[in-house]
Amino acid sequence: MGVLPPSTHPPHVTRGLGPVVSAAIKSGGRQRFVSQAPAAEDMKACCVLVLVAVACVPALAQEGGVYVEPKQGEYVEPKQSCGGKMTVGVDGVVVTSPSFPDNYGNRQKCNWKITAENPDAYLSIYCQDFDVNCRGDKLFVYEGRTLKDKLCGRGARFYSSEGNTVTLKFRTNKRGTRQGFSCMVSSSSVSTTSSKAPEITTPSGNTGSCTCGVPNLNRIVGGEEVSPPNKYPWQVGLKMSNGRNYWCGGSIINDRYVMTAAHCIYGMSETSSGLMVGVGDHNMYSTNDDVSGATRLVAVERIIQHPDYNTRTLDNDIALLKLSEVLDLSQYKELGAVCLPADDSKTYAGEQATASGWGTLSSGGSQPSVLNEVTVPILEPSCWGMSVTANMLCAGLQGGGKDTCQGDSGGPLYVEENSVRVQVGITSWGYGWVSKYVSWIKENTQDATTCQ
Repeated sequence: MGVLPPSTHPPHVTRGLGPVVSAAIKSGGRQRFVSQAPAAEDMKACCVLVLVAVACVPALAQEGGVYVEPKQGEYVEPKQSCGGKMTVGVDGVVVTSPSFPDNYGNRQKCNWKITAENPDAYLSIYCQDFDVNCRGDKLFVYEGRTLKDKLCGRGARFYSSEGNTVTLKFRTNKRGTRQGFSCMVSSSSVSTTSSKAPEITTPSGNTGSCTCGVPNLNRIVGGEEVSPPNKYPWQVGLKMSNGRNYWCGGSIINDRYVMTAAHCIYGMSETSSGLMVGVGDHNMYSTNDDVSGATRLVAVERIIQHPDYNTRTLDNDIALLKLSEVLDLSQYKELGAVCLPADDSKTYAGEQATASGWGTLSSGGSQPSVLNEVTVPILEPSCWGMSVTANMLCAGLQGGGKDTCQGDSGGPLYVEENSVRVQVGITSWGYGWVSKYVSWIKENTQDATTCQ
């Protein structure tokens, strides 16, 4: 997340600057925001799936915010050259196709050999931005001499290695090009997982009544970092059981389910083992600010992807995650549910919305250790003349500025309504319009207890 400099050029569609299209939750459907401001000369667009909130710039201090570097390791610059050798430490690296976010060229032959610094670790590769022509262009994944995967098409891609070294081979033909990819590579040790080890407890259920959409507003100070920690108790992060960082976000909507973007879990089986949800968290690299009984990793029992999710247009980019345990949303203020829209006809145009996530602060940059947030205006449904579906919302500044980046996908976009927070969008290629999906959500979460 970051803040981009204003621009004097007319708005146009980019993958990371300006207004964002977001999916809105409406009864039966959804909408999203699309970022549409020109990029600054010295910056690359960073957000394909964007939260209407956090903008992308190297230094939040320019806007009076406080930028916090990850506490462990040093950031390694993304490799936009066509191949090379890379060592992955605790903070991971970013690999992009040549010229990304501009289209890659024809007849490319790029090889990246990526090795985890820890010989006992394995590698997780998450490509949030991925658009490769399947007619002759592919990203091959090798471990040793064994071909493990062939990646092409459009939409997020995920790969987890068996060993500590992978080789990526990007090959293109002479017929056509697309935008390419931006992939975050992180390492995790099987024996010493993330600093936050999974804590699976016996489901206890709610001990009392709960109210949705209530933030923890004590000790608020200025800046982009969410303050105080756990201000938004419905915010969650997604990671694999042995992963170190959150590569997508989500929101608690009741005591048993989390809502996220379909592209975050696309390709995973319905009962995909290893997928975890971090709840009650703020600093994903440290346990110093964890709240006993609230902050932990919860295993996902079942993945419910919207049946009409379109990987090409990213329409209906919404999914539900059924947790392996029932969350007690009344005992800890650090755990809570966000409210869903009651009126599926409301556009929220002109209202200020907040987006939050652990996404990168600049194009190809490193993730912050703590949760960040940003506020942006929701646009009219016409979205400055852009081509969006009826399930999408737009939000952002026409002059450029606030947007979301890699790692923010699946997170919430919410507004204040009657003193509570109502989620109206899901970070995607823009935002999914939550109001369009309320009926579908209720239909698929009947075994949960909803906060009032």
